[in-house]
This record gives sequence, structure tokens and C-alpha cells, in this order.
Amino acid sequence: MTNISTSNVYRDRMDFAKIYASIPIPHLIEVQRKSYHRFLQMDVPPAEREDVGLQAVFNSVFPINDFRGTSSLEFVEYSIGNWQCKCGNLKGLSYLRANCEECGKLIVNSPYSPDAGTCRHCGARNEIENPRCEFCGGTVDLNAKYTVEECQERGMTYAVPLKVTVRLVVWDKDSETEGKSIRDIKEQEVYFGDIPLMTDNGTFIINGTERVIVSQLHRSPGVFFESNPARTFILAKIIPYRGSWVEFEFDQKNIMYVRIDRKRKFLATTFLRALGLNTDADILRAFYHPVTVRWEGKTLYRSLGRDLIGTKAAEEIKDPKGKSVLVAKGKKIVEGLYNQLVKAGVQEIGMEIEALEGALSVAEVINQETGEILVESNVEVTPRTINTLSESGIDRVEVIFPDKEDVGVIISQTLAKDHVKSQADALIEIYRKQRPGDPPTLETATALFEGMFYDPRKYDFSKVGRLKFNIKLG
Repeated sequence: MTNISTSNVYRDRMDFAKIYASIPIPHLIEVQRKSYHRFLQMDVPPAEREDVGLQAVFNSVFPINDFRGTSSLEFVEYSIGNWQCKCGNLKGLSYLRANCEECGKLIVNSPYSPDAGTCRHCGARNEIENPRCEFCGGTVDLNAKYTVEECQERGMTYAVPLKVTVRLVVWDKDSETEGKSIRDIKEQEVYFGDIPLMTDNGTFIINGTERVIVSQLHRSPGVFFESNPARTFILAKIIPYRGSWVEFEFDQKNIMYVRIDRKRKFLATTFLRALGLNTDADILRAFYHPVTVRWEGKTLYRSLGRDLIGTKAAEEIKDPKGKSVLVAKGKKIVEGLYNQLVKAGVQEIGMEIEALEGALSVAEVINQETGEILVESNVEVTPRTINTLSESGIDRVEVIFPDKEDVGVIISQTLAKDHVKSQADALIEIYRKQRPGDPPTLETATALFEGMFYDPRKYDFSKVGRLKFNIKLG
């Protein structure tokens, strides 16, 4: 009978690859353990914790202020579990600290830390033993109510208590000077709940069952565009990392609407007014390139603008510094000629009255003597408009040409349909759409809008979202 050697049960792995791996395959379970340990930072004193994980979550939520501003709840620190020896003589995380043998700085020597004994400053590996209790002979450790095996047998969850220390500050507010003075401060440790612990296998014990974390798909922050095949419907979404979604859509009539958190839609210009573009002129100047049209008798002049590219010169355009002709009459102005006009310092050129077709006024034109509004904002400018202004002693008007702009007529037509004319009215209109049924006031409407888009604790676009936003929109 042949004797079979059992000294080497596992065979040696042979590698026939022609390209050898220069980086070893990472320990994937160790990656999970390090990530969760960095999230909890349970063996790190509160003063040494980084602003990541659970610490960052508490810092983003607190302080919590009441509506009248007379009290606030502040976050102080949190603790996970009870760190002590078996008899309770040694307590606290200070017994899990030691000095690095190379650089002398403090290092973490916790049994739950994947990098226990490794100095994060110089990277040296230290073989250090934590102090032992003179009574029980044990070291400081995390005292869990049940071990992993006991939790599996009893159907329990392998977890430790999470306690948060909060501070309540009550203020006295002076009604005349609006000044605040501290009336009372109370600090207390509050039991927040049980937080599960990760086992050495990178799993959790929940009700006696071993479970793992499955990564959830998360919509990346940024700006996204959608449309149907016929392009009768176009949608733009601004998705933050945390906060309200904003969707822009426009219909076949070139009217743009906005939805916040997929609720009732309202005009996009109302949303722009709430953001700070208060007047019609502010909105038009933000999306179009205004052109100043000036007249002397029956001769019209206009300022230089990019809308001239692709049009023909109404008359000769001469160099203001000399007598040379830069563009002949009737010649088409292309990109190169336009740049040459800008470089030569040409401020305005002549134009024909027919070139006013499609022009819209930017701002209101008011007769300073009578106070009468001669031309309203976002209305068509015609030869009759020029005559009316001339009779009132006005010799220029600021216009835009939406048909010649990349934006098109969407903003101007949406603005024409918008009956909201101030920022306060815009905030109240948005409040009605977001909170139907609640009586709106300017104070509550402003608080709602600023809380949705201006509070960093409620709205965070993140660095990734800002990068993708800039890449998509240039």
C-alpha cells in the first residue's frame, strides 16, 4: 500500500502570467474594517478626532437653534462603549496611548484599530504593551454586553451604547437692542442608542444573524439633461449631494418652469428673483448681451456686440484712430472681422431702422420730468418707440436681440408671462408651491428658501458635484 504524504495538503499556486502585478491584491476585508473604524473613531479621544464619519455628522447637524433665537443645543462630544479593565480600576482611552519610539509622538495602541501600534506621523511600527491593572491584571478594553458568539447563540445584536454630550444654552434677548446675554447653560450626557460593531470578518451580528453591508447606488451630484426623441420635452436637473433637487423644464411654447423636490412647478423667472435677480432688467442682463442704441435725428447708432457676427455692415466702419476702412459697406461681419473691430477700439457703428426687428428693451425708460413710464422692460422696440423717446428728449435705449443669442427667446417669453415683480413676492409664491395650505408670510417664506439653498447643513453640492457642474456648463 502506498503511503500518501499529508504534510502539504495545499498545492503551490503557479503563475503563468506574462505581466506581473507590481501592486499586491489588497485585503478587501481589511479595507472594510479600516473604513468603519475611521467612521466611528471610538478609540480616539474627542480632542483628537478628525472631522470625518460620525464626528462630521454631529458637527453638520448641531447647533440646533429655536425659531426665536433664544436657545440653542450644541454638540460637545460623543463616546462609544465603556472602556475599562475587568475590575473597573483603569478607565478611559488614555491607557490606550503610548509614545512612538521613533518620533516620540502619541500613537493609538487599541486592539480594535487596524493600525494599532503604527505611528501616523512617521509610519514606524511599535511593539507596545498597554498598562495592566494591578488588581485584575487586565488591560483597558471595550466592554461589550455580549461577545460575538453569545450574540449568535442568544439572537442578540453585537452592539455598544452611543452616548452624546450636549450643551443647552438659553439666552435673554433684549427687544430694543436685539442683543443677547446668556441666562443659563446646562450640559448633559444623553444615551443616543446602540451602534453595531464590526467583527473581525467585516460582518455585523444583527439579531443573531451575521450580515454584511451592501453598498447602495447613489445618484452622483451634478447637473443632468434629459429629453425625449422628438425633443418636445427637455429637462435639466441640478442634483446636490445633500439637499433639494431643482428641475428646469420648458414646454413647446418656450416657457421655462422650475420644480423643487418634484413638487408643483412655477416659472423659472420667479426662482431667479428669489435668488437675488430682483428686477426684469437684472434677469435680462444676466442671460443676454445688452446693446445701446443711440440716435441723432434719423441716424441710428448701436454699440458693438457679438450679435453682429453673421450680419452685413449697414455702412463703412472706419478705424477711430485713423481714416482706414476696417469693414466695407454691405460686407458680412465674421468672427475675425469682429475681433479686429474690438482690437481697433470701435465703440459704435451705424445701423438701419430695419435692424431693430426683434429688439426688446432691457430696462424701463422713465420721463424724469413727469415720472411717466415711456417704455417698459422686455417689450418690443419699434421705430414708433424711437419717436416717442425722441419727443421726450431721450436719445438712447438699451436693447437685446433674443433671436440672435444662444439663449433664445426662452427667458424673455417666460419673463413676459411672469406676474411676480419682486423678490418678496417670489419667495411667497415658492412657499405656496412647497407648502400648500399653510398661510405664507415673508418671514416664513424667507426662512424656508434660505434653509433649502443657503444653509450648508441642509444643502451641500460637494466638491464632486461642483466639478461636474463646471465641466458640463463650462
